[in-house]
Amino acid sequence: MKKDGRWARDDGRLKRRAGLTLVEVILALMIIGTGLVALVAAVSRCLAVPRLAMNYDTARELLGQLEVEEPLLVEEEIEDAAGSGSFDSPHANFSWRREVVQEGEDEEDGLWRVTTTITWTENSRSRSEQVVTLFYRVKKP
Repeated sequence: MKKDGRWARDDGRLKRRAGLTLVEVILALMIIGTGLVALVAAVSRCLAVPRLAMNYDTARELLGQLEVEEPLLVEEEIEDAAGSGSFDSPHANFSWRREVVQEGEDEEDGLWRVTTTITWTENSRSRSEQVVTLFYRVKKP
């Protein structure tokens, strides 16, 4: 029996030998490994999305809580609404900032932009949710 590569001769006929070469095995392992890496990356991203959505939902709830605790009152000066602070436990990693900016050319226009921002840290990255409110208030004579 004379062997020639993957073929063996027996009685003048060629017969294919069973089995895989080392190159075929390594190539198959590389393809499987690449697929597994992509699968693990996709699963970890899928697990991070609900956590991020939960934090954005918490930020919106805290914005509502802030509007109840620190409302924009018509009687007070609008500039006094600006400020910053933090929240109590269990939301200690969230903080807030409110900025008040006059819109228009002069103070008599009476239009103010109030920007309220909730900021938190997630996986060493700073995230925020922001609400912009336009507030019209006529200047008292």
